Amino acid sequence: MKTFKFILLGILFFPSLGQAQNYKHIVAFGDSFTDNGHINGHGFDRDTNGYVWVEYLDESLGCESVDNRAWGGARTDNGHFMGFDWSGFLWQIDRYESTTSPDDTLYAVWVGVNDYWDDKDNPSNSVKNIKTGLNTLIDKGAKNFVVFNNFDLTLSLGYGPKTDYHHLVPAVKKLTKQFNAELYAMLFEAETGLVASHPEVRIHFIDIYGFMNDLVANNTFEDHPWKGTYKAPDSKAYLWYDEWHPMTSTHKQIADMVLEELRK
Repeated sequence: MKTFKFILLGILFFPSLGQAQNYKHIVAFGDSFTDNGHINGHGFDRDTNGYVWVEYLDESLGCESVDNRAWGGARTDNGHFMGFDWSGFLWQIDRYESTTSPDDTLYAVWVGVNDYWDDKDNPSNSVKNIKTGLNTLIDKGAKNFVVFNNFDLTLSLGYGPKTDYHHLVPAVKKLTKQFNAELYAMLFEAETGLVASHPEVRIHFIDIYGFMNDLVANNTFEDHPWKGTYKAPDSKAYLWYDEWHPMTSTHKQIADMVLEELRK
């Protein structure tokens, strides 16, 4: 009987391994890979045929609220890739004020590709902007983060052989690797990284670069975008909703990957 009581107490007081922290709120910043339109009073429109990844994550965590501040086309500074001076990552953060407890709020950041997709900007500046934004959020009380690197956008149909951007493939591949390497160092370098400077902060790093590389390498998808109705077709047949953005089925897989990282 004593042994049974000890085991029971262990179950009650020690959570099972692999259980994600009980986040009650998500605040998301980013671009079209996270933008879910005007649902929360932010964003332009969703660029997929269903939920984006953060909405699937919300369902899995059972959150009380999601404040999705991402805007399609957002750069890492204040502006947009089309040239207007608002909607960018730093602009999103400047207009955010925390209304939830930092301990049970998860902050999501996935941004950067709109800076260099056309081989016009230096990813080093993008990483500096992201560092500025993260520090601003920390100053506003944020403690728990999910931070994505960027996948190789040249995998998308927008850089296909018959497109106007195909000649940019080598340059954009190189810029993506530069961005990812510098982002990781900014976050985790032993002496000067963000984590070292803020030991109270926890960052869950999401390697979307490796995920998308593996997804493309291990599957065969249609060589044209879905561009269809909101109702999803066979998820095994299509990867791309349009020339640049993945299907909602892929967003679901991304959310599952994030959830797995949160359980570590």
